Amino acid sequence: MIVYLDGAWLNAVDAAIPIDDRGFLFGDGVFETALLRGGRFFRLAQHLARLQASAAMLDLALPARDDLIALCHELVRRNAATEGHLRLTVTRGSGAGERLLATLSPPDPRWLERAHAGWTLITAAIRRPPAASVPPELKGLGRMYALLARRESAAAGVDDALLLDTAGAVAEGPTWNVFWRKGERVRTPSTAAGVLAGVTRGIVLELAGGAGYTVEEGVWARAELDSADELFATMTSVGIVPIRALDGRSLPSREAAGRLLAPYHAALEAELARGDA
Repeated sequence: MIVYLDGAWLNAVDAAIPIDDRGFLFGDGVFETALLRGGRFFRLAQHLARLQASAAMLDLALPARDDLIALCHELVRRNAATEGHLRLTVTRGSGAGERLLATLSPPDPRWLERAHAGWTLITAAIRRPPAASVPPELKGLGRMYALLARRESAAAGVDDALLLDTAGAVAEGPTWNVFWRKGERVRTPSTAAGVLAGVTRGIVLELAGGAGYTVEEGVWARAELDSADELFATMTSVGIVPIRALDGRSLPSREAAGRLLAPYHAALEAELARGDA
């Protein structure tokens, strides 16, 4: 794989980060990911805008937007890639300016298979930090609460973990947003619950009304999920993921996830056909 690091195009095995890089030492940096499908990026401009917003919170300088777009497309060309996942990582560097790393990873068939099968979850004991401590819109490095939640899920033998906020309200997963259905009503935590407004989350909010559901964003306690008919997750890499079980309670329904999947893919393909930035 060819990667971009600080102005140079390198084989991945030859790319190296100095041991005094502040991203490595302190998690002093930000990142963003985007989906590559059929040789095109999906909503790249939206992802780059979110990267810029995260960088601004830490006072990190980025290349101009057009330069970033050109870099992303050159990364695709050099890797002769049509499918994969882009990651842009920006750190404070080692004192002489910011460091920028761009990588493109191929799809992981095992990850896609697990998503298609549906996940099993636990509710993590670790809580998502409040917005006053960690702004939810900041995609920063060193998301330790997310790593700890994933360790909990691994120890429990399930696919992933659901995070609550410090008041016990439903928040999000380590890298995904959560939705649930009760009858014809679909709910998801609002940004007031301290969640990242994911790109795929936004698409599902747009589509759910057209699929016949009443859509509600709000702040709800964990007990709200005990009477849910269905849960599903949304994330850039795999789209909509059914949840098969939460804390041992089986959730066999895929009604909303199934009803939304076709329009989601239609929207995805239509935007890709028009071409993103």
